Parts: sequence; C-alpha cells; structure tokens
Amino acid sequence: MANTLIDGLQERISNAIKINQSVGIILPGNNYADLMQALFKHMRSKPEDAWAYVAITRPYDDVVKQFGNFAELRNVRFIDCISQAAGISKTDPHCTFIESPALLEKLIMEIMDTFRGLDENVDKYLVIDSLSSLLIYNDAQLVTEFFTHLTNRTRLAGVHTVSLVVEEESNENINKIIYLRSDKIIKVRESFI
Repeated sequence: MANTLIDGLQERISNAIKINQSVGIILPGNNYADLMQALFKHMRSKPEDAWAYVAITRPYDDVVKQFGNFAELRNVRFIDCISQAAGISKTDPHCTFIESPALLEKLIMEIMDTFRGLDENVDKYLVIDSLSSLLIYNDAQLVTEFFTHLTNRTRLAGVHTVSLVVEEESNENINKIIYLRSDKIIKVRESFI
C-alpha cells in the first residue's frame, strides 16, 4: 500500500512540475514522510535535471538518514537553514549551510547561485521544505515579500518551484501566499490513502 501511495504522489508531482512554473503542495503532517519519499524518488529518477532542496523543516543530516545518501546524485544540491541555527557546525560538499532561516536575502542568493551557470537546456527545480516553517523564524510580511521576490526571480531564470506547506503549521497568511504565487496547488488529503 505504501509503494502505491508513493508512486501516486510521485506521478502527481512529476506531472504538475513539468507544466507549471510554481507548484504549491499542501499536506497533512502525517503524509509528510510519504510525500518526501515520493519527491526524492522523483529526483533520483531524473539525474539529467538540476535540483535545489531548501531544508527549513529538518536538518540535512536527518534528510540523509531517512531518505538515503545523496552523494551519488550530482544533480541535487541542498541548502540547510536549520543545522547552524541549532548549533550544529559541519560541512558537506553536497550542502550549503546558512546560519538561520531568518536570513531570507542570503537564502535567495544561495538558491539563485545554485542554478547559475547551468546550461539553459537543463530543467531546473527548487523545493522549499517548507514555506510554513519560515513563519517560525520570520514575520508573515517578510515571508510574503521573500516568496514573491523568490518566485519572480526563479520564473525569470526558468526554475520550477515546488513549495511545501504542512497544514497543521499553516495559517491565513501562508494560504494567501501559496495560492497567489502558485500556478498549481496540490492538496494531499489523508483520504488520498
């Protein structure tokens, strides 16, 4: 049953991000692990694409422990906003560590730098995990400005954006942001299982 769920989520994500510049995924917290597994399975199946994964919800080490080592994947670049904020100091050639999720301008610069210099024929994708977690560290107005600026820059650079919102962490501000700035919204429901 779990493989069927993950395959179904992977297909929904794959179809949505191919044809839409910005995709918002709203999901209940108990479906988070399944969605992440589907997303990483999709990344592994597309080694010719360039991916940037922004970790705001959990540190890079946790992602690697749960979903496998990404060292063999040259197409996935991680940006970890949590580890240094939690006092964990480390380096990894596959990850850029930002001091805090409150440094939104630096986050935009690191994201855009990840895609700089790539062949324009390469499909580029950005995953923000999760937009709702940014509200823990930032004012809602700053998150709105950040996301608007980011989606404008990624559109101009030809980068497809996938933004996750965990329902339990969501509020009216996040809902406005995600609905206004996304070309497609995918709502994952427990009944989907």
